[in-house]
Amino acid sequence: MSNASFCSILALVLFGYLPLTALAQSQDISGVRTSLRDTDPVDVGTVISRGPDSVTVKNDLFTRVFRINAQTEIRRVDSSQLQVGDQVAIRCHFDDKGTSIADMIEANVDRWEGVITKVLKDTVYMKFDAPIMGTAKVIFDSKTEFGYCAPDDLKRDCTIDDLKVGRHLETTGFVLGKSEMRAIRVLSIQSH
Repeated sequence: MSNASFCSILALVLFGYLPLTALAQSQDISGVRTSLRDTDPVDVGTVISRGPDSVTVKNDLFTRVFRINAQTEIRRVDSSQLQVGDQVAIRCHFDDKGTSIADMIEANVDRWEGVITKVLKDTVYMKFDAPIMGTAKVIFDSKTEFGYCAPDDLKRDCTIDDLKVGRHLETTGFVLGKSEMRAIRVLSIQSH
């Protein structure tokens, strides 16, 4: 993936996430973390360094150090450790000192788009847009975030019920294999 392409994807993924000033609201009055919330931010970028209890991620907007602890869930396609150069999505929260704590790190994140050819309960199959050839399987779960259904309805977010055969899907997610992805965020679902 080219840097320009990744930067475009990054801008799309980050659009709509809460600014840093709003993140303090995810803590209770005492400043103690209560639980992971759906509104917690997901940061996307490239790993530029890795320590025993931290990972540093860089993108066009920031370079940020995320603390890793025993509760941090790290997902990769293979069983290897996070590596410098990995493209990652990190769901995080801030402790009472303002330190970024990684709750979940997913390596090998990509953006796919194409026309939906088959819909199952929590899975769709899609045919990639040209110039990419082939088909793919996209899996959705309770952590998948849905964006606007533009141009169908600019005032509401899409839901899993908007996934219909013939519609155009644009999504980012964790690549599980050559043609399989677990969706992190649906960027758009449009009538095709």
